[in-house]
Amino acid sequence: MFLVGIAVIHVLGKNEEKTCSADNKDTCDPCGITGKWMNELGSVVEITCKLDSPDQSSTGEIIGKYNSAVGAATDYYPLSGRFTIPDQDSTSCIVGFVVAWNNKAYGNADSSTSFTGTYYKDTDKIYTFWILTSYKKYNDMWENSNIGKDVFTRIHSK
Repeated sequence: MFLVGIAVIHVLGKNEEKTCSADNKDTCDPCGITGKWMNELGSVVEITCKLDSPDQSSTGEIIGKYNSAVGAATDYYPLSGRFTIPDQDSTSCIVGFVVAWNNKAYGNADSSTSFTGTYYKDTDKIYTFWILTSYKKYNDMWENSNIGKDVFTRIHSK
């Protein structure tokens, strides 16, 4: 079983702000979180943000991969999610992404984790809450979920 907590993600690397347009909507990062992040347990997430369209510059898709430092994980797991930029603070970003714990190296852990949180540019961290749900038979469903938090810190490239 994998246990995940609220993570603050610190970004390692340097963000280059780009104006998003039709020409670069698949590569610009209006959210400011594209890159590698590590949580307090040593798990690493690599995220790429893709804008829905240049006309809708405050929402988009998150794709990437997650390597858990918890449990017996030995490889990356795909992740996907969404982001939106709040109207009242265009430097922050609300994020949500899901990891299904199933890959070639480890197999199916019969569980998934949903992360939801906020990136604050002034701290350059992603603060998340998560819920890990594991398969249990119907009568044991009461014990199928764990809830926690993680803070992800950016990993800056050298």
